[in-house]
Amino acid sequence: MKKISTNSLPVLSSADSGWENILVKQYNLPAGESPDDLEFLEHIINIQLSQKLLKMEWQFNGEKIQSKQMNTGEVCLTPAGSSLLNRWYSPAEFLLIKINPQLIDRAAFHTNKFEIIPKWGIYDPQILHIAFALKAEVETGFLSGNLYVDFLALAMTARIVKLYSTTKKVITRPPGKLAKNELEKIIDYINAHLDTKITLFKIANLIHLSPYHFSRIFKKSTGITLHQYVIKCRIDRAKFLLTKTDLSLAEIALRIGTTNQSNFTAFFRKQVGLSPKVYRDLLL
Repeated sequence: MKKISTNSLPVLSSADSGWENILVKQYNLPAGESPDDLEFLEHIINIQLSQKLLKMEWQFNGEKIQSKQMNTGEVCLTPAGSSLLNRWYSPAEFLLIKINPQLIDRAAFHTNKFEIIPKWGIYDPQILHIAFALKAEVETGFLSGNLYVDFLALAMTARIVKLYSTTKKVITRPPGKLAKNELEKIIDYINAHLDTKITLFKIANLIHLSPYHFSRIFKKSTGITLHQYVIKCRIDRAKFLLTKTDLSLAEIALRIGTTNQSNFTAFFRKQVGLSPKVYRDLLL
């Protein structure tokens, strides 16, 4: 059976997105098998997208070869550091998600030391929901921004740790809300950095909380997620600049943290229902 190179070109990729900790690729491949002694440096989630049953065989870390008829939407989880041989007997379409192992450490779930358990052919609606949200973000040109992806990556990691690891400790949500001075510090930081890349990890670090716990406390304190709050701030800033200045759309795009005028227009229209130009013309 033909060996398929890991360098095969994907039909979809987030490689140029600037995302940290997570990489999304979609492949359409002929029947084949992986190269010998393929070893993964990241945790791998592989989702079967083919409409027909796909016969697969796999061998983890030199153990007994296993096989299964894979259904559409079934998930395979391969922990970082594993060696894997696998083959598929018909053309395959699948979504591949790589998660940096350091994301678990940075997320600081406050669990004891644990290992990720390899799983093949599982059905997990929550993982599918997150995976397809990531795929949609790539397909639409990364319009929602890196904060949105931070949340999705964190949710994916939390799901894996909770259900597919050796940990016995449940990830719990801490009580309470942000103190007034903490919330003010976060808001001041966001407003001062709307033209830059704002990440969940940087903001959580401002008040010395894990990203996982911070994201929940922030929503409890404000009623909306951090991602939604930053979008609101960027839209409010854009509306002000459109109506109170003569700045070009390209300049406004940079000042609210979108990469170019085209992305700014798509982002603004999605949130407001009008293009920036139409909005400016209506209010001037």
